[in-house]
Amino acid sequence: MEHTAYKTSKDLIAREVSSLLKEQDCVIIPGFGGLVSRYAPAKVHPVSHVFQAPHKHILFNRSLNTDDGLLVNRLMPLLGMSYAETRHYILSTSEALFNRIMAGERTDLPQVGTFLIDPERNIQFKQDFSVNHLPEAFGLYSIQASPVIRSASPERRQPIVMISRGLKEEVSPAPQKKRYRKLLSAIPAAAVVIAAAWLLIPNMQNDGISGLNIFPSSTPDKLALSAVYQSSMPQVRQSIVLEVEEQGFNAENAKIFLVAGCYTTKNNADGMVNYLNDKGFDSYILDRTPAGLYRVVYGNYNDVSSASEELTAIRKGLNEEAWLLIL
Repeated sequence: MEHTAYKTSKDLIAREVSSLLKEQDCVIIPGFGGLVSRYAPAKVHPVSHVFQAPHKHILFNRSLNTDDGLLVNRLMPLLGMSYAETRHYILSTSEALFNRIMAGERTDLPQVGTFLIDPERNIQFKQDFSVNHLPEAFGLYSIQASPVIRSASPERRQPIVMISRGLKEEVSPAPQKKRYRKLLSAIPAAAVVIAAAWLLIPNMQNDGISGLNIFPSSTPDKLALSAVYQSSMPQVRQSIVLEVEEQGFNAENAKIFLVAGCYTTKNNADGMVNYLNDKGFDSYILDRTPAGLYRVVYGNYNDVSSASEELTAIRKGLNEEAWLLIL
């Protein structure tokens, strides 16, 4: 079948299949396979943050290729052909469609979805979510959540480290409210002391007042000990800062990858690696997840910016489920 005739017949069949999916739960393309739909509630994608309205989730089944007459009867009046001629028209298009997919060509059925071949030679189908085939949700489409830009938060105070008997203990700064409460609770006691002193001082003799010393001076031993303690404080503080300093995220040491998928067997993972390497990627098996899956990556990158640009291109033309991994 010539390319122009193939594209015209493929687009016509895709349009009618999309229309039938709004009315039926199963639409069979004779000689190619069946599209089965089921109700799917509203959801939000955990990575792209796209809010998806209630819709029909469509699955492809290669085994459902027996003609049930539904698509043929829909195309007969449009083509002006008999039943046998219309069926032959659909079978010819289905054969060309199947051969192109098996040859590795990514094929789109407008308003239905995309077909492609995986490394295991199975036909994979990705639904076109730009069209909502659920009649009850007519007019509701996917929306992208806008990022929330937060203002810079004030710097957090560093925890105080107390060293006692060779053990280190981090003590968080006391909340401001608790210190105010302690200060307020001390005011009544201070007021009682001041009032008592005010009543006792007038009764003292003048010579006794000069000898009264409420705040005795420090002894020479205490002064010497204080000087030694103050001289040692800079070294102690410096050692504390070095011990408390946390090792934050270092962009220069970050390992950035684009994940293509996770596979239960190594043979499947190797098949995906060979497929991606044929596409021009430096793909390899990165590791095994805690669940025992083989994680395949497109390659590693030096910075997040270049990895994000590559991820955008991959999601548009190759794999919508690819994601960014930073270790």
